[in-house]
Amino acid sequence: MEPLFSELVKKSHLTDSKGQSYKQFKASLKPKYAQVWFEIFIGYGLQIATLAGVAYMQQHYPSWFWLTIPLGAVLTGYWFAFIHLYIHEASHYNIAPDKKMNDLLADIFIGLIAGLHIKFYRVIHFDHHRYLGTTRDTENTYFEPLNWRFIIESLTGIRVFRVVAERNKVVQAVEGLNPEIIRTNKRMTIAGALLNLSILTALVAAGYWQVAITWAAAIGVMFPFFLSLRQLLEHRSEYAKANVDYTKENQGETNRMFGVGPIASTLGSAGFNRHLLHHWDPSVSCTRLGDLEEYLRDTELAQDMAKTNTNYFSTFMRLFNK
Repeated sequence: MEPLFSELVKKSHLTDSKGQSYKQFKASLKPKYAQVWFEIFIGYGLQIATLAGVAYMQQHYPSWFWLTIPLGAVLTGYWFAFIHLYIHEASHYNIAPDKKMNDLLADIFIGLIAGLHIKFYRVIHFDHHRYLGTTRDTENTYFEPLNWRFIIESLTGIRVFRVVAERNKVVQAVEGLNPEIIRTNKRMTIAGALLNLSILTALVAAGYWQVAITWAAAIGVMFPFFLSLRQLLEHRSEYAKANVDYTKENQGETNRMFGVGPIASTLGSAGFNRHLLHHWDPSVSCTRLGDLEEYLRDTELAQDMAKTNTNYFSTFMRLFNK
């Protein structure tokens, strides 16, 4: 088996063609907080514009609901997934210079609507880094094969109920989740549910029933679908087998680079389009992964990094029904 990208060269031994060590280079990689918030609010703007479009269609072309509701749900869920990925950036303390402010902003602007507390997510996510590719991975959508069953269960909401049912098992297996964090996350989940219920109630009361259905489908179906699909495409190995239970057998670590096109930069927002680099050095802000990629292309890791270049569509086609 070929060595993993993360094992090829120690960071302490890495230099570029100019003799600049990785330690020296990394010192220049300060997070660009303004860019993070610009991208988050671009996501909110696109989401609001989509819902406004559905409202416009209801008012002027109400009989087109069979098209505007599904299309609106797909787009609203997509932009919600785009926004939500920045909770990952917050888990690494990269959306504000002060850690307390980082977590407060993450809870208010990202976690609340999804009912997820940043400290709860952080503990879960850090175990994903520790145990990637093993049976102990806490973010393990990629354990399942990409097939019609996965897609149908995702698009009908069945997978959401399965994930919720299995969350308790994950929580019990994670070290460092103290009772207070769990209680706070439960309160956040309740607050998120109440917020979404309030949004739906307000939309129905205002007569925008098509927008209400769009929002419900976006939050309950499309948002989790895009999150699950994206993670599977990032970490499922092309050598994984559909008949193997990866909760009992290690798949092995897999990471990819997805480019910088419009799909890669939105489905893989917050630096997920360069997920290989994030797992190589999780402390680097998503706003600096492009700089990191440029540096590594001038080191002995360039060829090995190039081998991981792909895109979401071609990865989907390679993994589908395998």
